[in-house]
Amino acid sequence: MASLRRLGLPLLVLFILLTVVSASESDPTVLAAAAGDAAAQPSAYEMLEGFGFPRGILPEGVTGYTYRPSDGAFEVFMGGDCEFDVDGGYRLTYRRRIYGNVEGGSIRNLGGVSVRMFLLNWGIDRVVMEDAGHLMFYVGPLSQAFPADNFEESPQCRGRRCGGGDGDGAALGVAAV
Repeated sequence: MASLRRLGLPLLVLFILLTVVSASESDPTVLAAAAGDAAAQPSAYEMLEGFGFPRGILPEGVTGYTYRPSDGAFEVFMGGDCEFDVDGGYRLTYRRRIYGNVEGGSIRNLGGVSVRMFLLNWGIDRVVMEDAGHLMFYVGPLSQAFPADNFEESPQCRGRRCGGGDGDGAALGVAAV
C-alpha cells in the first residue's frame, strides 16, 4: 500500500504533464514557427504578406513567431535588438520581441518598434496599409505615409546589438523610406 502511494504522486504529475502537452499541441488557435520548423509553417515574412504588408517592414533576423488567429495577437522574435537607418535621417529600432495585433492591412497595439526623431526614441504603435501603394506609420497622434515599394526587401540590422551580421556596422542597413 505504501509503494502504491509513492507511485501515485509521480504518476499523477506525469498524467497532468501529458495532458497539458497534448492540449497545447492540438490548440488550433496558436500558430508558432521557429527556424527549425520553417517547412511546417509560413515564415513571419510570408505571414506579413498574407495580411497585405510588404515583407520589408520586418528586418532580417527573425528567429520565430507566434500568431493567434482568434484576435490577431502576434509576437515576433529576433536574435537580438536590431537597428538601422532609413532615408530622412530616422533610425528604427526593433527589440528582440515585437508584439501587437494584426488583421487585413492593419497592425495595432504595436510594441517593440521605435523611431528616433528629434533626439528621442518614439514608439511606433500602429501601421496601416493605406492603399496598395502607401504605408501609414503612427507614433501617438502623429503619422507619416511612405511608399510601399520602399519596403519590398527586408533591411539588414547593424551595430553591436543586432541578432545577425558581424556586429561591426559593416552591414549598415539603410532603407529607402
